[in-house]
Amino acid sequence: MKDQAKLLRNLKSTCRAIRGTDGFTLIELLVVITILGILMSLGVSGASAIRNQAKNAQARNDCAGLSTAIKAFYSDYSRYPTARRDDVALEPGTTPEGNSEVIGALTATDATLNPRQVMYYENKMAKKGKSGSGYTGGLAEGALFDPWGSTYGILMDGNYDGKLEYGGSALKLPEEAKSISGGVGVFSLGNDKEKGILSWQ
Repeated sequence: MKDQAKLLRNLKSTCRAIRGTDGFTLIELLVVITILGILMSLGVSGASAIRNQAKNAQARNDCAGLSTAIKAFYSDYSRYPTARRDDVALEPGTTPEGNSEVIGALTATDATLNPRQVMYYENKMAKKGKSGSGYTGGLAEGALFDPWGSTYGILMDGNYDGKLEYGGSALKLPEEAKSISGGVGVFSLGNDKEKGILSWQ
C-alpha cells in the first residue's frame, strides 16, 4: 500500500512537471526538421545507388549471356545469327529494331535464321515504361532491352577475318577498349553513356 501511494505521488509530481514546461522553441524544431531532412536525403541517395548497382549487375549478366548465346549459335551453324555477311554493328536504340534480328534467331522465333528452332537465349519479359512507352530490362517485341530502356548493342565478326573493333559513336571508349576478341561483343550504354557496360572487358 505504501509503495502504491509513493508511486501515485511520483506520478502526480511528474505530471505537474510536464504541464509546467514550455513547448519546443522554434530553433529546436528547425534543428530537428533539418536533421530529419538530411537523414531522408541520405536514405534516398543510398536507395538510388543500390538500384543502380542492381541494374549494372543485370546488364553485365545480359551482356555475358547474350554473347555466350551468339557463340553457341555460331558453333552449331558455323555462322552468326544474322542474314548479313559482313561485320555487324548494331547500335543501341529505344525501338525493337535495334537487335530484333539477332534475338529472333537466338530465341527460335525466326525459322529462317534458326531452322532447327534451337532456343539459345532466354530472358524475362521487359517492363513497360511508366509513361506507357518504351521497355526496360528484358525481352519485348522480339528485342532485348537493358534496364535503362535501350536495346543492347551487338557486334559480330561477320566477314570472319578475326578482327572486330567497336567503331560506333554511342560510347566514347579509349582505343585499348575498342578491340574485341572472340568475334562477338555485346554492350549496354548503361547509366554512364561514356563507358557503358561491355561483354569483352
